[in-house]
Amino acid sequence: MRYQKLYSLVATMLLFTACSTKNVSPEETQEHNKSYAHLGIEIDSQGKAESTPPSYDYVMGEFMGNIQLESFIDRMVAEHGFERTYLNEIFSQAQNFNLIPQTRPCQTNYSRYSGLGKWDQYRNCFIYEKNIERGVAFWNEHQATLERAERRYGVPAEYIIGILGIETAYGVNFGKYRVIDVLTTKAMLPNRRSDFYTSELENFLLLTRDAGLDPTELMGSTSGALGYGQFMPSSYRRFAVDFNGDGSIDLWNAKDAIGSIANYFAQNGWNASISQVAVRAKYNGTRFQQLETGYKTKYSQYKLKRNHKIVPRSKMYYSGPVSLICLNRSKYDELWFGTHNFRVITTYNHDTHYGMAVYELAQEVKKRRG
Repeated sequence: MRYQKLYSLVATMLLFTACSTKNVSPEETQEHNKSYAHLGIEIDSQGKAESTPPSYDYVMGEFMGNIQLESFIDRMVAEHGFERTYLNEIFSQAQNFNLIPQTRPCQTNYSRYSGLGKWDQYRNCFIYEKNIERGVAFWNEHQATLERAERRYGVPAEYIIGILGIETAYGVNFGKYRVIDVLTTKAMLPNRRSDFYTSELENFLLLTRDAGLDPTELMGSTSGALGYGQFMPSSYRRFAVDFNGDGSIDLWNAKDAIGSIANYFAQNGWNASISQVAVRAKYNGTRFQQLETGYKTKYSQYKLKRNHKIVPRSKMYYSGPVSLICLNRSKYDELWFGTHNFRVITTYNHDTHYGMAVYELAQEVKKRRG
C-alpha cells in the first residue's frame, strides 16, 4: 500500500511538470490573463503575477452587485456628471457599517433600574463638570467670533455654545466612523429611512467634490454627521458658511462652525427680539399628567393659567404660545414653558430632551463664566 501511494505521488508530479512545460500560444496566454484583470493582477510573459491598480469597471468589495447602489451610481453620473470609475472606486472601499463594532459613551435611553428619572439620565450624558469647563474654555478662546456671530445673526453666544457642547463636547469627539460607510450602509441596505440616507449620500458626494475632499477619509457620527456642529451633509451644503474669511467652508474649523450654527438658527426662524428660550412653570402635584407635552405642543399662556392653574415661576416676557415641557425626575416632574426660540433649537434635533439639554448647558456655561 505504501509503494502504491508513492507511485501515485510521483505520477502526479510528472504530470504537473509536463503541464507546466507545455507550449502555450500568445493568444491563450492573453485570454488567460484577462481572467485576473478585474482583481488588479496581471500575468507577465513568464507567468508571474504583477499587481496593478484595479480598473474599477464596476463596484467591488462589500457592496459588489448591490442593484440599488448601481442605480444610484447611474443617476449620479447622469444628473451630476460624476465619472463612473470614480464612484466605483469610492464604493469599492465602503464597508458594511452594520458589521463595524459601535460604542456608545453614554446611554441616553431610559433604564428604570438606575434610580434616576428619564430627564436625569439624559441630562447627565451632556451636562457634567468637565463639559462645563470645556465650554468656558471654548467661549473664552473664541469670544470675539461668538460676539460677531451674535451681531450678524441675532443668536446669543450661549446657545451656540450649548449646541457645540452637546454635539461634540467642543471638538473632543467629532465621530469615530467613516461617513461613506455609514451613509452607504443606511442608504443601500434595508433601512426604514433609506430614502433620507440616499439623499444625504448624494449631498455628501457633492459636498466632498465641491470642497476637494476625499469621501473615504472623513469621519463622523453613527448618522453620518460632520464637524464641530455635526451637520448632516444636506445641512452642511445649505447652512455652512465661511466665517473666518479664508475662502473655504470647513466645519472642523471652530470659527466656521460658530458662524454656521448661528446661520442655521437664523435660517430656521430664530427671533432675536425674544430674550427667553425656556421658563420653569409651576403646577399642582408632583407628577404632571393633565395635558400633552413636548416641543411640538403650543398652548395659550392665558388658557393654561385660567383652566389649569399653570403659571411661570419667574417673570415671563414672552407672550406668544408656549410648548409645554415635562421633564421626568426621580421623585417629581419639572414643568417648563418653551418659547418660539426653544422650538427653533429643536429643529436641530427633533427631541424635547435635546432642546432642554442645549438650553441648560448654555445656562450653566454662561453662569460659570460669571
